[in-house]
Amino acid sequence: MSSKFLLLLLFTFSIQVSIAQEKALSTVINKPLSKNLPPHIAGKLTINMKAGTVHADLKLSNLPELDTAFRIRLHHGMNIKFMEDSAGFVRFNSQSSGDVMNYRPYSKQRYLVSPKIIRMSYTGAFPIYTDTMNLVDYKSIIAMNGETLRATEESKWYPVIYDTKSGREIEKFTYDIRVDCQDCKMIYINGSSAQPGPSAMFKSSIPRALLLFAGNYDKQEFPGSDFLNAKIKEDVAIAFDKQITGLKTFYEKKLKVPYKEKIVFLEHKAIQDYGPNQSWGFVTFPTIAVAGLPFSKTIDPKSGKLNHFVRFSFYAHELAHYYFGTVFVPNSTLRDFFIESTAEYLSMKAAENEYGKDSTKSSIRFKKGLVGKDKIIPLSRFTDKDEMNDAYRYAYGPLVLLALEKSAGEEKLYRILQMALKYKNENSDYTFFTKIVKEAGVPLPVWREFEANVINETDPEKAFRNL
Repeated sequence: MSSKFLLLLLFTFSIQVSIAQEKALSTVINKPLSKNLPPHIAGKLTINMKAGTVHADLKLSNLPELDTAFRIRLHHGMNIKFMEDSAGFVRFNSQSSGDVMNYRPYSKQRYLVSPKIIRMSYTGAFPIYTDTMNLVDYKSIIAMNGETLRATEESKWYPVIYDTKSGREIEKFTYDIRVDCQDCKMIYINGSSAQPGPSAMFKSSIPRALLLFAGNYDKQEFPGSDFLNAKIKEDVAIAFDKQITGLKTFYEKKLKVPYKEKIVFLEHKAIQDYGPNQSWGFVTFPTIAVAGLPFSKTIDPKSGKLNHFVRFSFYAHELAHYYFGTVFVPNSTLRDFFIESTAEYLSMKAAENEYGKDSTKSSIRFKKGLVGKDKIIPLSRFTDKDEMNDAYRYAYGPLVLLALEKSAGEEKLYRILQMALKYKNENSDYTFFTKIVKEAGVPLPVWREFEANVINETDPEKAFRNL
């Protein structure tokens, strides 16, 4: 294996791991919501690109029932003008935590309990990085470079509710937001189509993590995907979109559920000084963002395909999150197995369909190396949805599914995933897993043998000796 290929594998895995960590922090609190509606955010945002300022007046509603342990998180660069609940203005205490401030609202010397609404007005001013760059660039930074503004859900440019008891954040909202930006050519909020400035209304009935991208850039639209700020030649964009559409069609065929999400590919200029061979990216589904390596450089001009199966697998993994992470949102002890392991398994099958079985063999070797020889916790013994580490989600879990495919057959494995989508509202624990295996028609003797030899085997080498 060449050093260049190994670096590509490690880079791709590190990106996926960072995404898994971000998703683990961003799980919506599993408590009853007001009137069974998802959390909602509405209001107005005003951006001044030249001055580097952001002003917001936003109202949060349909919040889950929380006691006084909740906090409101907002980027530390935002200065609050006022905060109010349904009864009027409230005061608040604050505490710094890295890039964010934690606010604890109170009224009449008592901390608020389960407010029906929270309205906040605030303003922030941020540096504009042009000639002088920042030391680092990461997802929590509100980045302005004179041409664009990039602010993700991790930056807390909008109020995020944090439950200190469970350690969970509510960062996914349905939304109805107006954005005014007099010097913006295009404005985008994750989950909506990018719209021309200087003013635009954005609405979503699907809860989304709010990624904001505004500034002087163009949008290129194609059947399966949109490109923002990509400056990509039309023939290359068509080839790229064809790959994405092909992935969607593959998943639709295998899972028997229409793919109703349009993917947005976003190129942004990093505010960190990167070398010619450096790049980084992040995913806020359905947006895939990169800096450094443009999308145009990932397509082989001769074949019209993505120029490596590892890169193809990365996009395939992220697209699979439409099914496992959007259609089906796991909520129990095997949460990460059903979000990440299933997506990684599907990405390997999609790559195999495109590049042949050698790609799967290479992935198996790589994942076995990541799992190592240490004893693992069997899937049947997980008691907490936060127990799974990165290697388990991305390597051990997919290997379990590959081993089950080898025992029960590929058709039965896809049937299991179809059953997971069918019973998406049930608790995603081990009992659920055994139920969908049974519903998929896996013979009981085959399943019992698999449980004994793979599921309950704590030695990975023995569990996957037949892969």
